[in-house]
Amino acid sequence: MRKFAAALLAAVFLLLAGCSAVPAFAPGEEASPASSGVSGAPEDPESTPAPPAEEDTTVRVTIPEGFTVLQICQRLEENGVCSGQEFFEVSQSYEPSSFTVPEDENRPYKMEGYLFPATYEFEKNSDPTDVLIEMLNAYRYRAGDLTDEQLIIASIIERESRSVENAALVSSVIYNRLDAGMMLQMDSTREYINDAVTDSPYLTGDTSRFAELYNTYKCPALPAGPICCPGERAMEAARNPAESEYYYFFFGNDNENHYSTTYEEHVAAIEEYGVQYG
Repeated sequence: MRKFAAALLAAVFLLLAGCSAVPAFAPGEEASPASSGVSGAPEDPESTPAPPAEEDTTVRVTIPEGFTVLQICQRLEENGVCSGQEFFEVSQSYEPSSFTVPEDENRPYKMEGYLFPATYEFEKNSDPTDVLIEMLNAYRYRAGDLTDEQLIIASIIERESRSVENAALVSSVIYNRLDAGMMLQMDSTREYINDAVTDSPYLTGDTSRFAELYNTYKCPALPAGPICCPGERAMEAARNPAESEYYYFFFGNDNENHYSTTYEEHVAAIEEYGVQYG
């Protein structure tokens, strides 16, 4: 009986040992995930296609100091923000709720001067009204209590001063000439008509009438409206002009502004330094 039990025990031992030696899959066979419990061999990251990148729908747009509404319309369209024509149309009819923009038929662009120059982030294909509101909010925040007349002066300063150092002096010349009842005779006002009004793709009808309203070689005192969208330094200079007795200035071939009190001094300085245009 003991021999039988020992033999039986040995047989069971051999059977168990044989089972534990059986591999999950025989050599030469490829295990399937279902049979082996393995999800698959590690993949080469370089051979794995990357998921498609999400398209960036935002765009950064810089509006430089001194840009006109015409130039802003064009830049927005060039960068895919919105249609320039649609932005122009919205800007001509929109009425801000927090401050007043004059309704004046003698201004070809209602929002000229009121769109603050800065770098913005917009969604591509934005609603033109949303874009306009963001620019108007930026203006309101930085312009503060600037009057419309000061804004017109700031726009001339922006185009005439060429540097931060000259802004307050140019402002003083403008105020001095206005106080003396002199015509401003600023080249920038004439250039505005030529560059932004005549042949504008957005304006309709006879635009020639604006020349006498803006060209300060023809119109007395200030032009009918701003001639560009000025930055903060020009706004500040319009608020706080330098104290001077200058009535004349020009930009010389030496890349400097030259200021004079009398016309005779002005002519002499032009002969000495020459005038640089543009």
